[in-house]
Amino acid sequence: MNKHFFSGVFMLSVGLLLLLFLIPYGIDTPKKIRFAALSPTYYPQIVAVILSVIGAAIIFKNRRPLTTKGTDDADEVHPNAKMRIGSFLLLLAVYSLSLEFLGFVLSGVLALLASLILAGERRAFIIIAMSLLLPISLFLFFYKVAYVPVPNGILAPFIRWI
Repeated sequence: MNKHFFSGVFMLSVGLLLLLFLIPYGIDTPKKIRFAALSPTYYPQIVAVILSVIGAAIIFKNRRPLTTKGTDDADEVHPNAKMRIGSFLLLLAVYSLSLEFLGFVLSGVLALLASLILAGERRAFIIIAMSLLLPISLFLFFYKVAYVPVPNGILAPFIRWI
């Protein structure tokens, strides 16, 4: 077995743990919900199912040792992998702390911009387009369609106009 197999086992385990224990016992759900998509458990369950399916697919694909000779997993590791992972974890901490002050849209734009650059994306059009479109689209969906309150932060005076 190789390290990808064990990564799949880990992903599948986390997905099943979420589905079977953490979501049912950790998220309070009202008895009557008009639309399933408005349930507090709906999106976490989707993420847990996707995580479980991806984990199962990785397990299935890597259930036997690699048969090709000369391939080494050490060749696949990026030279700055540890620095990138540490930077991304720090970015997530800063993002979570900035949500109340900057708001969902502004902190999301900045965090996505930084994470795309950190991931190695160099095309300015992709970085700018994704950094703007994704947080704004998510905000509009949750604010206007799902009626979920999201932190507005310093943009609150402008958001009232939407």
